[in-house]
Parts: sequence; C-alpha cells; structure tokens
Amino acid sequence: MMSTKDKILSAVISHIKDGDNLEQITISKIAAEAEIGKSTVYEHFSSKEDMVSETYIYLLNHYKTILMSDIENMSFKNAFFEQLDKILFVMKDAKIIMNAIMNFDQVSFIHQGKQLETCASDIRDQMKSRFEGIFRLGIIEGLIEPKVPKPYVSHVVQALISGLLFQYINEAIEIEEHDLFELIYEQTLDIVKKS
Repeated sequence: MMSTKDKILSAVISHIKDGDNLEQITISKIAAEAEIGKSTVYEHFSSKEDMVSETYIYLLNHYKTILMSDIENMSFKNAFFEQLDKILFVMKDAKIIMNAIMNFDQVSFIHQGKQLETCASDIRDQMKSRFEGIFRLGIIEGLIEPKVPKPYVSHVVQALISGLLFQYINEAIEIEEHDLFELIYEQTLDIVKKS
C-alpha cells in the first residue's frame, strides 16, 4: 500500500513524465489526484516548490540506481550494449529528465534548486566513469588503442549516444533496437579509433 507521501510523489511524477508545465499544476490538483486533502500535502511539503524539488530528487536517485546498476557481462561490446539498454530504459520512462542528464540541460533544473543540479551532475560524472570503465575493457580486449583520446571525443560519443537514442524513442528513425545498439557501437569505435 502506498504511503500518502508516495501518492503525492506519484501524482507529480505523472506530470513530469508527461512533460506538463509544473508551474501551472496546483497543490489542489495534486491533492485531488492523490485522493487526499490539500492540507495533507502541506503536512509533507512546505510548498509546491519543495514538493516538485523533492519529486525530481526522488526520480533522479531512482534513475541513478538503474543507470549505475552492476553490469552483468564484462566484455567490451556486451557491457557497452548493457549500458545502452539501461540508458534507453530510463529514456523511455522519462525523456525530459534523461535529456537533462545526458545533455547538460541545467535550464530544466534551474527553478528546482542547486541540489537538483548537483544530483544531475553527479549522475553525469558517474556515467562518464562508467563508460571509461567500459572503454578500458575495449583496451584490454585489444579493440581500442591504449592512448589518451582528444579532449572532445567524450562529448562526440555522448552526443552520438544521446542523439540516436532520442531519435529512436521519438520514432524519428526506423531501426530495430539491437541494430541501433550495433550502429552506436560501431560508430563509437570508429570515433575512438580515429581520435
């Protein structure tokens, strides 16, 4: 059974995932959707801004857990595919939030406070470390030369991954998921090898 606070968070999460303008959503509307009284919302949150901010933090932490969960298969290609699958799952669940995480969209969080920027930044840093670890597997397997890549390479790879995954989710490209992962993998290898 959901706690009252979870019901409130769930109602706000629905609006976030739908891309609704949260400035236009009222406490009364959230209370009605959570099937509680407006005063009950204030028992859990000091303001609408506090409620929205805490919801974003909850979501970011939830997605961080998914994105940074252990990788099962420790070969370069399989680990790369597995991480792409985690990113795609989160992107499907909340495109707007993942867009902010992957594309440094701090504007999305500007009204939500420094804590959210810090949380999103932490996820980006951990994702960068995760991919560095995956690329080390490629070096160990002899697929990638052990050299220091040009400074912009990580940004190009990130743009490739997020761009193609977003196009796939938005049905802008017609491709099977496995073929998409294969395309991203091959293009990423090509970029890294040429750097």
